[in-house]
Formats: sequence, C-alpha cells, structure tokens
Amino acid sequence: MRKILLVEDDTDIAELERDYLEASGFVVDISSDGDEGKRLALTGDYSLILLDVMLPGMSGFEVCRELK
Repeated sequence: MRKILLVEDDTDIAELERDYLEASGFVVDISSDGDEGKRLALTGDYSLILLDVMLPGMSGFEVCRELK
C-alpha cells in the first residue's frame, strides 16, 4: 500500500487533502509541524512527502534540506 506523509499546519487543508488522497487509495499520515514531520519522515516508509512551506518549528524548506 502506498503511504503519504502530509505535513500541513492548517487542519482544514490537511483534512481536505487527506480525503482526496485516501479516495485515490493512499494511506495518509498527517503532521502539523516541521519537527514532527521530520521525525515521521525518518521513521516511516513513505512513497511521497508533501510539505507546507510555512510550518511551526521547522519550515518545510528546512525539513526538506535535512531529509535530503
């Protein structure tokens, strides 16, 4: 099963995106801040990570740099 990590601090947007992705057959985990998103990205087996740019804690750009 394909898993996606969605890192988004706006709950309404995260839930809407999750609904669309799950309707397409994906399993979706949601994180609401950069630090938690980074931790989940390093411990989970994700096919795709969707990052918001402006996040509490660590920005999406910082998360991307550190995961790279």
